[in-house]
Amino acid sequence: MVFDDYTKQRILIFFSHGTRAPTIARRLEDEGIVVSRRGVAKFLKRYFETGTIARRPGSGGKTKITDEVKRIVEEQMRRDDETTATQLHVLLVSHGYQLSLRTILRTRTVLGWTFRGSAYCQLIREPNKLKRLEWARKNLNNNFSDVVFTDECSVQQESHRRFCCRKQGEAPKNKPKPKHPTKVHVWAGISMRGRTAVCIFDGIMNAQLYIEILDQTLLPFLHTVYPQHHRFQQDNDPKHTSRLAKQYMIDNGVNWWPTPAESPDLNPIENIWHELKEYIRREVKPTNKAELVAGIVQFWTTVTPEKCKKYIRHLQKVMPKVIELSGAATGY
Repeated sequence: MVFDDYTKQRILIFFSHGTRAPTIARRLEDEGIVVSRRGVAKFLKRYFETGTIARRPGSGGKTKITDEVKRIVEEQMRRDDETTATQLHVLLVSHGYQLSLRTILRTRTVLGWTFRGSAYCQLIREPNKLKRLEWARKNLNNNFSDVVFTDECSVQQESHRRFCCRKQGEAPKNKPKPKHPTKVHVWAGISMRGRTAVCIFDGIMNAQLYIEILDQTLLPFLHTVYPQHHRFQQDNDPKHTSRLAKQYMIDNGVNWWPTPAESPDLNPIENIWHELKEYIRREVKPTNKAELVAGIVQFWTTVTPEKCKKYIRHLQKVMPKVIELSGAATGY
């Protein structure tokens, strides 16, 4: 059994306290490190013979993971990070290298490549990259003190997080999931002076419904919190930019502040929506629509002016990244 350096250090610490090999094995098992009593004893014997935890040079054959193999694997992974071990095997065979899949996987690991879920981001077209870059440069020193950031999102009935821990050797707990979870839609806004009221609705939003939402939630907030001057931010959804919506904003003195399309990372309320969905999953765990709606209303009371400021100030971190990436998606 080959121990990593951390396990070796733990064995030596236990041994320095007078703990014998069988007890060390049990203690490490309690920490989630599986070792055998015999393995611990053999390591201690070798340590006192050599005075080091480093492995002795092996006497086996020459490694098959040559510099050329590493180069081929590295170049292919740089070219396509979705390349599988089987595809790497075919590629290496074409170059005359007969390696097992296990060796190929080890090569990829040695080079620092790990297998994980894809990190998705907003797809941004080239014209919008230029607009994002221009917007970020223009607003780099903007404190957004008079901006009301708005958006809508969908929230569904979720009772569990997508990931959980389970004890080794035990079967995972089954977590019920509805076949057709209840879903509602939420519209709201945040600013440096606090939040608007939250609007929860069913069905599909059209231009007329959008106007009714603005009339019930946005206008009272503007009249109370921003009576002098404001900038109203919304995304470029067709119902937001329809002639009906534009005329409503003109008639009611709503100062629409256009922002680049395909830019959710430039709207701090997106972080509020993420927190809301986590709150529903972890704290509310709704089993019906009434509990879902109640959970949304309860969460909205936690959206304080301080929380709004924190998320809006996050733009000072996002905008330099937009500039660095020439308008491409930042991943924020």
